[in-house]
Amino acid sequence: MPKRLWRQIAIVLVCTFLSGLAVSRGVPVLTAMIAVSVAGLFCVMAMAVLVPLPDLNAPQRNSDASPLPSDIDRHLLEQIPSPLFLLDLRGRVAYSNAAARAMLPRLETGQHYANLFRSPGFLDGVSRIIEGAPAHTVSFAAAYGGVENHIAAEMRRLDATDELGDGPYVLIQLSDQTERMATDRMRTDFIANASHELRTPLASIIGYIETLQGHARDDAEARVHFLNTMSQQASRMQRLVEDLMSLSRIEMNAHTAPTTQCNLTDIVREVSDGIRPLAERRDATLDIDVEFEESAQVTADRDQLGQVFTNLIENALKYGGTGGTVHVSISPEDSRFPGMIGVSIKDNGPGIPRQHLHRLTERFYRVNAKQSKEQGGTGLGLAIVKHILARHAGELDIASVLEEGSTFTVWLPLRKLS
Repeated sequence: MPKRLWRQIAIVLVCTFLSGLAVSRGVPVLTAMIAVSVAGLFCVMAMAVLVPLPDLNAPQRNSDASPLPSDIDRHLLEQIPSPLFLLDLRGRVAYSNAAARAMLPRLETGQHYANLFRSPGFLDGVSRIIEGAPAHTVSFAAAYGGVENHIAAEMRRLDATDELGDGPYVLIQLSDQTERMATDRMRTDFIANASHELRTPLASIIGYIETLQGHARDDAEARVHFLNTMSQQASRMQRLVEDLMSLSRIEMNAHTAPTTQCNLTDIVREVSDGIRPLAERRDATLDIDVEFEESAQVTADRDQLGQVFTNLIENALKYGGTGGTVHVSISPEDSRFPGMIGVSIKDNGPGIPRQHLHRLTERFYRVNAKQSKEQGGTGLGLAIVKHILARHAGELDIASVLEEGSTFTVWLPLRKLS
């Protein structure tokens, strides 16, 4: 295969990768196109300098010559993070880069494409490209690595031949869309759930307003009852909107690591003092067994960690049962969380069935929807906790025994004291 063709492939792939990366990072499409065009021009200029022009007086390659790219082109293609490979018109693999071989360990030169993926969509797409169809992308499901994944295969025909007369070739570039599709599905579910959560109290408020405008207009007792209920529903909507906004802010800063040095015991004690009135209203005992420890230093967003412990302690008071006890303490070291400090919030409530534990941090997931709404819950509290801890490189460990209670332990990396 001629060096010119390999240079074309390399330039196309680099530009494709750069444009996709730019758009995924939020760069406007027009700006990304201009930047990538400039990058492509530099690639062309670099290739022209790095790869010498052929010597017309040099002897031609013999029939044993290799169709592989030059060392420069090959090195460039090997660095492309997207899996890609070339097929000849017999449908056999002529070349594959490192990412493709990592994705498909059984991929070998000379292997027929029908042995790569069994998806009818993939097989039909390659067949049409070989027959001369224009470039297109095929999406399909494929099992590799022990799980089912969603793959997009961008296919295009390269109408060029090498010195041996082989060609044209088919270039196939793969991208794993599994995570993106899961994110899209979560976003769709989130919007649907948020809409439902807002629609219910809103419909209730509208119904009461219509009643007050109608036959209950002059009923003072009904008016007081309806207004109180409307106030409760409005407060529920307000809490939901505040949690949605809080979750949005947390996700916006998810990739920005906190930098403030904080003492974890200070944060826990401060939050606990602020929640004592809630414990008194519920006739519950809030036992804070957290003494100041100079060594309990963490790198954190103080306000966000305060929100974590507020949510967890309030949940323990609300769902641990009236008259119960909530115990907050520093956890002993755990080999599962090396180099971390733990804070446990334990209640003596009814406990949580095992099948619910792994889903507790999902948005809008409730073990008992009716009880949650009665307690003023939005279904987002533990989701907020999970996202905050993820930003802090922390963990949330949940343990529960029916009729004995639940323990939520927050683990955070300790800052090493100099």
